Amino acid sequence: MNNIQLTFFLALGAFGVLLFHIGYYPPVLVSVMVFVLVSYLLIVQYQKHFVGPLILLLFLCYALPFIHIIPYLWFDYSSEPLILWGLAVNSYMTDKTIIELMSMIGAVGACGFAVGAIAAAKRFHLPEAALSASVNLPPMRTLSMPTFFVWIAMGVIASWLFAPAQTVFTEVYTESVSISQNWNFSSLWMFSYAFLTFALADAIIECDRSLARLKRKIFFFAMLLVVVWFQLLRGDRESLPLILAAILMFYVWGAPITSFINKKTKVVSISKIKIALLVLLVFLVSLFTGALRYSLVGADLAGTVSIARDLFAPGQIGFENILAGTWSAVLLTPLGIAGDHLNNSLSLQYGQTYWDFIASLMPGFVADFIGYQRPIDGFHGPAWEVTYGMGGNHAVVVPFMNFRMFGVFAIIASWTYLFAKLERLFSADLTPSRLAFLGIVAMGTPHWLWYGEKNIINSLIIWFLLSLIYRASISIHSRKTVTTAKTLLLKTVLRTGI
Repeated sequence: MNNIQLTFFLALGAFGVLLFHIGYYPPVLVSVMVFVLVSYLLIVQYQKHFVGPLILLLFLCYALPFIHIIPYLWFDYSSEPLILWGLAVNSYMTDKTIIELMSMIGAVGACGFAVGAIAAAKRFHLPEAALSASVNLPPMRTLSMPTFFVWIAMGVIASWLFAPAQTVFTEVYTESVSISQNWNFSSLWMFSYAFLTFALADAIIECDRSLARLKRKIFFFAMLLVVVWFQLLRGDRESLPLILAAILMFYVWGAPITSFINKKTKVVSISKIKIALLVLLVFLVSLFTGALRYSLVGADLAGTVSIARDLFAPGQIGFENILAGTWSAVLLTPLGIAGDHLNNSLSLQYGQTYWDFIASLMPGFVADFIGYQRPIDGFHGPAWEVTYGMGGNHAVVVPFMNFRMFGVFAIIASWTYLFAKLERLFSADLTPSRLAFLGIVAMGTPHWLWYGEKNIINSLIIWFLLSLIYRASISIHSRKTVTTAKTLLLKTVLRTGI
């Protein structure tokens, strides 16, 4: 069955590439149907345990901006609306040919996503029978409590340094600056969450039950401090994907280990309803934070409640506004490359952007110190070369700029295949570093797919560096925790199921 599906989406993607090169762009309905087909395929593959939650998350973030193509099924292109996607209308938004090409770019990329996922598809196994043995094995190492505190502290301190200095009650969000404002260290927030992710991975792998509970409580309160005090109350929302990553780490990838530690006969799980409610809660928190962060300066508790209540007034938070968000502005970049291509103003890069990524890996503060101008930074890069771009950069943009439609199909298929394979490999033989890898990729997914490939490159570099530091921490100052053959048997069964 997988071979039939692979052939179908491979042929569909290749057909899309061919249509592009002969200058035919199918109606928006066709692109919407492709997105629906790929979504259905991935959900079925997930239910059958052929793909993991990381791939679903990647596709959700990939596809979410294209939710705005649905209203174009009944849109009157002769009309002159002032607002579309929750944004001020530009000339590209109401051009039928541009919208069809933009939708086609997204759909061909979705076909590439399906091809990569199917090509890597192989059943995940999380059998409850793997939790039944109890023969002693040599001990494994985890962080000692003092070292664990250091990792937590590093995550919290990095968040403090990157967070706006004032809360939304004392300063307008856009006018509050951070302590690290002039350091040119834009990935500091990523280091913060990576430290916390490693700490959580260590707490999940910790086999001493009492110590595991203590580490998890410490992590929970650190997360609460970072998410509420250093993020939401200062108008930022970058930490919200970290919450989702933590849920996946504990309840999905790390579930067999947490079940073993708690001596349960069933794998720790969380119901789909609870997951949906948690996702909805994170979404609503993000929505309200974005809506309130500019209007709370000087407000007391009563004023805050009044402002929040006003959001429910007619015309404030409606269906159209809920569909609009960060992803809406991100869609401007696929729109921009479609329009610029049709206007013959988008040059073909032939892979130059990817070389620029490599040349821009040096941290900003190091580049400043030696006087090196990176090709891509906060004010230079693909997003700034596209008409109507706003600093974001959807995943289809760089492949299209460099290799046109073939690049969209092939490059997205390649990284989907890679991460599907890595998720299966790492979740089958968990170590703290491997579990942290899954968490860091999940945490960085929206930033990668909405703000550019440099974010995922930075994520992988940070994970690699912290993996080395974690191993050094283990070798210098660690504790031995007693484990049993359950762990070995679990890993053996998982490996053989791949």
